[in-house]
Order: sequence, then structure tokens, then C-alpha cells
Amino acid sequence: MFNKSFLMTMEDGQEVVAKVPNPNDGVHTSPWSVKSPQWTSLEKFLIPQRLMSTLGTREQNHIILGHHSTTKKLKVILAMTALQKKWLSVSFSHYGILYYAGDVQSPAGNHYVNEGMAINDSEFAIGPATGRDYFDAGRSVLDIENGSWASLTQYLQAVGAREIKAMQSLKPPKHIALFCGPKIYQPDAAKKLTALASYQKIVDALIPKGTSVTSPCLWHDDVHGDNIFVDPHNSEKITGIIDWQSCHISPLFNHNPDPAFLDWDGLEPETLDQLERSTLYGFSTEERSAAMREYVIQNGFIGWRKLMHAKNPDLYRVVKFRKTPVYWLIFLAHRMNEIGEAHFLSRLVDLKDTWADLPGVTRDTPFPFGFSEEDLECIRLDSDDAIAVTELVSEIKEKIPDLWPDKGFIEYERYDDCKAVLDELKGQILDQLAETDEEKAEYQRHWLFE
Repeated sequence: MFNKSFLMTMEDGQEVVAKVPNPNDGVHTSPWSVKSPQWTSLEKFLIPQRLMSTLGTREQNHIILGHHSTTKKLKVILAMTALQKKWLSVSFSHYGILYYAGDVQSPAGNHYVNEGMAINDSEFAIGPATGRDYFDAGRSVLDIENGSWASLTQYLQAVGAREIKAMQSLKPPKHIALFCGPKIYQPDAAKKLTALASYQKIVDALIPKGTSVTSPCLWHDDVHGDNIFVDPHNSEKITGIIDWQSCHISPLFNHNPDPAFLDWDGLEPETLDQLERSTLYGFSTEERSAAMREYVIQNGFIGWRKLMHAKNPDLYRVVKFRKTPVYWLIFLAHRMNEIGEAHFLSRLVDLKDTWADLPGVTRDTPFPFGFSEEDLECIRLDSDDAIAVTELVSEIKEKIPDLWPDKGFIEYERYDDCKAVLDELKGQILDQLAETDEEKAEYQRHWLFE
């Protein structure tokens, strides 16, 4: 979606893969995306090999887990667990982006920490954030603070201020997770600003105190099959990971603990017990194959979680924290335009019951918000509507699992089939919901896939 890859043959016969970013790829500042650094001791803690614009040779294989045996998958999972342990061994003094020291003005005293020791490295510096959330949907023109930040409170409040400025200054982007329209969920700019102002008021109370989940960490958040290379003769050896150009130093709880190559998109397992294989008696060959695939994926994910719990307990604490209402308030505030204010305000109302238990709240600090009965009823109705349209999008996805355009993307050879199915579904939804031509036009305007 964001890059063109080329296989280049040199005069001496050596072959390399080179990546050239598309215009939609955003801003590149991370050192490994602009030139080939002579790595210092930082390298052995962060990455398995030098990451540079030449991404590998043909002796390295992309990991395509669907074509690997279960044994090979498990070996890759073990290797990924060890690699994440290296990433966890390093934290930083500030939140932001890693630069070469000569390319950015950095705050005094910026450093990284390895095994409790602060290490100053004159070659690297921590500077302003350049992630897609600072540039997508017109945000690049905003006059906003983009770091770096010495404290988590500063970082989280800066993100909230960014979203407020975006709401006030920019045309809101089309929703990609919610289907909006007359008589169902309708985005409301004033309510979004109210939600963001509420978030700014309680940021400090939401932050877990004295815990590793808030540490400033550098992480790769998109470890899918096309970004990871393994030794074709040894599945336990990860030879390289590509696509680091937008990686950032942010609180550990902001990073994705689970590699995408696990193919897991279900609910979090209730326990770490392996699932028992159910009987497949009476299933067709196709049903049996699908059931076995689901069984292998589920148990593979549970195995991943068990390894994380045993080998990388700090990362497992992130998994636990991401289940809490506090995390969801932070998550929703940072994605107000994508997901909506209805979910945030509903969870804010619920927070009153557990306010005194938050680690950042002293015993005599009252809950800072008062809701009238009218407010509560409005928030409840908005939340119900938002949940209903979220479920509608989920139903569409379930009806076309193989043709679902993930992130708006579908392979060229399946484009016509995908478009035909989505057009048919759109017609069915419009017939069901729209009662007038004006309503039909409004629903069409909010249709997710145009």
C-alpha cells in the first residue's frame, strides 16, 4: 500500500531488494529509513541486524505462515518472543522519534536505558513525532506540539490537544469503522470537543503509576508476514524485519504486543489453557478444514500468550492493562474522529463508579464531572446507536470475509468481485434504512467504501 519494492541485480551478480516509498507513505525520519548507519551498541538491543534501505537478499524468505507447518510456526513464535525481549530491554528518556543527532535539535539529557544504566550516545537523538497520526487527514498543516516529551502526561495531553486542533480546523474524515446516517449514528463535532476537553482534564488520573507499561519504548507495531524475514533453513532464526520508517518511541501500552502474522482477530482468551479439539463428525471436508484452521490459530495464539507471560511479563502487563476502562478512554480519545465520541462519553460516565480506585487519584479528589439526567439519556442513546452501526459493519465483514477490503485495500485481481458484492450490500442497506431520496443520498455520502 505504501511502497514499491524492486529486485535489483548488481554488476557482480548480487541481488538486493530495494524499497521506494509511495507519496502516501508519510514522513521518513527514522535513521534506518534514510541511510545506512554504522550502528552502535544500541543495535543489539533493538534489532536483529542492520536495518537499511537495502532490505535483504533472495536467501531470506518472507514468512508466509499459511504455507508453513505448525512446527515451523511455533519456531517463529519462539524467535519473535526472544526478539521482543530484546526490544523490552531498552527504554528511553523521552517520547518521540529516534533521529541521527545531526538531523534534529534534541532535548538536553536524552538517552536510552539498558538494564538500568543510562547510556548517552552522541550519534542518536530523540526528536519530534512524525507518525501518520500527525499527518493524515490534513494534520500536517496544524500548528501543534509534536515533541519530544519528557513525561507521559505531557505526551498524552499533547495528543489530546492535537485532536482538539484537528476538530476545530480541519474537515472531519469519513468514518471507516462506523456506518453513519439519518436516524442512526450521527457524528457530532461539539460532542467530540466536549469528550476531548474531558479527557484533557483527567489525563494525569488515567496514567498507571510506577509501572513498566508506561516506559518509553521503541517498537515495531506491524509485524505481518510481508515484513519479517526468516532463514529458509532455520525457522528459529529471524534474519530481518523491514518497514521501520514510522516506528516511534511511545509508552509501551501504546504498542501492539501481538504480531499480525498470528492471524488472530478474535476476542482475548479468557484463560491460557489450550483448547481441546472438538469432534468433527458430520462436517464436510470444507467445514472440517475451516474448523481445524481455527483450532490451530486459536491454540497458536494462546501459546503465544503463555510464552509472553513467562518470558516477557512486562508485555503481558500491557495485555492486561489494555483490557481496562482507563486504557480505552486513552485509546478512544486519541482516535476521536475514527471511532467517535459516543463510546468515550459512555465510558466516562461509567468511570465515576471506579474513580476513587484510579492510581492517579487521591482519596479526597472528587469525580470532576456532573451529568444531568438529560445528559445521561443522550449519552446512552448515542452509545446504543454507535454500537448498532458498529455491529452493522461487522455483519458486512462477516458476509464477505475473503473480499473484505482491509484498510480500504483489495488486491487487483479481486477488485471487481469486491466492488460488485459491496454495491449489492449497499443497495440492500439503503432499501432497509432510507425512506426518502434525501435520506438515501445522505447514507450514500457516508458509505464506507467510496
